[in-house]
Amino acid sequence: EPWPPLMIAWRGLERRLLARAGTVAVSSPAYAQASPALASFLSKVRTIPLGLDPERLPQPTAEATARARALWPEQELRVLAVGRLSHYKGYEVLLKALAQVPEAALVLAGEGEERAALERLLGELGLTGRVRLVGRVDDDLLTGLYAACDLFCLPSLNRAEAFGVVLLEAMHAGKPCLVTDIPGSGPAWVVRHGETGLVAPPGDAAALAKALKELAGEPDLRERLGAGGRRRFGEHFHIDALARQWRKAYGEAGGG
Repeated sequence: EPWPPLMIAWRGLERRLLARAGTVAVSSPAYAQASPALASFLSKVRTIPLGLDPERLPQPTAEATARARALWPEQELRVLAVGRLSHYKGYEVLLKALAQVPEAALVLAGEGEERAALERLLGELGLTGRVRLVGRVDDDLLTGLYAACDLFCLPSLNRAEAFGVVLLEAMHAGKPCLVTDIPGSGPAWVVRHGETGLVAPPGDAAALAKALKELAGEPDLRERLGAGGRRRFGEHFHIDALARQWRKAYGEAGGG
């Protein structure tokens, strides 16, 4: 099917802009390699990821952490997911995985168009006692959720999930992450398999369940992965590290 005229005009403008640029910044190497628009300009591409300033993140209070902890039932593995309840997030796959792992419970924070469908699936899978859809939460409770969970999960399905800033929040909190290896996207680069978390194929409930079982049975592994995530955050995603990379990129682009 031929492109509409507006898309043709945009592609032409995009190519001219890329040709004129001295440096092209992308948030992950995988995204650059999968971009048709960048295929002719990879020599000028630099990976500068998204990041966070820890000093601007609220600190978890004992009260918020206790309030958050009470949202999970007494299961061995407290799983947290945060994000818009949209199809591309893959939460229905996560629920199907949880149905195979009775030792795990989930708190899912966020709102969106898939909420009713997820609630129906909870009933069909018999998960209403182990999964809480808590909707939007304030910053205080969100920080408590990160502090109280054992594992953070981002089970997204496609490149609509380009990076996953929530992963940085979880890594800063010292929590291991379970993500999916989306072709041409960033989560499986942000999270290093076996170092800061585990990576599974997108849309594969059995693979997610296997990872959940492994993490549920090995608290020492969770602690090691969480510590690795906190180190990786400090080295690669701290705002100071990113500021240095941007200053270098601007210098290169300007010939300085």
